[in-house]
Amino acid sequence: MIPPMRNYQKFAFILLIASVCLAAHADALWAKEGSSLGQDIKTIEEAYRSYADLSTSFTQSTHVVLIDRTIDKNGTFKFKKGGKFKIAYRGRDGKHYVSDGITLWIYIPGDLAGLQTFAVDDKSVPKEALSFLEGFGKLKKEYKVSVSSAFPKKAQGWTALHLIPRKKSAHYKSLDALFRPDHLLSELIVTNISGNVSHYRFKSTKTN
Repeated sequence: MIPPMRNYQKFAFILLIASVCLAAHADALWAKEGSSLGQDIKTIEEAYRSYADLSTSFTQSTHVVLIDRTIDKNGTFKFKKGGKFKIAYRGRDGKHYVSDGITLWIYIPGDLAGLQTFAVDDKSVPKEALSFLEGFGKLKKEYKVSVSSAFPKKAQGWTALHLIPRKKSAHYKSLDALFRPDHLLSELIVTNISGNVSHYRFKSTKTN
């Protein structure tokens, strides 16, 4: 899967000493938050670099701007380093997306005539679009990282990151990712260039 920016209000203080004290306190809080964010990024990177493969089930809710409609789907996702994965949407006409990191196949089981094949390259299907999970192992290199405000009800110990891809060729504007205390991805909001927004929720995730 817009970078939501924090809005800061300016306050007028009558006493100069009050403003100085409050500014010093705010600087201390920001320093603490920056330090905490840096540690969160480091632990998430280390966790995802250690995963050779990952499997999970998911629900997907996509708001399509063109028709002003939200479409709900669900399925399973299996991922292996090197851009190898399989996404299988449930349902009678649920599409399957399979890639070995070089080629992407899209088909509906039982309808081989409708099989579509794409090369994985920057002109057709960019590799980063297929294997962004690997990017979680090198967050600072792949993204501009900040704290996300997209999950206001997140529990203590959970980490919410707002990720803007550094590559200008990326097919999405940003990701908002919510990580559990064990650093596994719990929710992901993808904002595409088109304006469509997809919200994924993952469960029963297994690694290695």
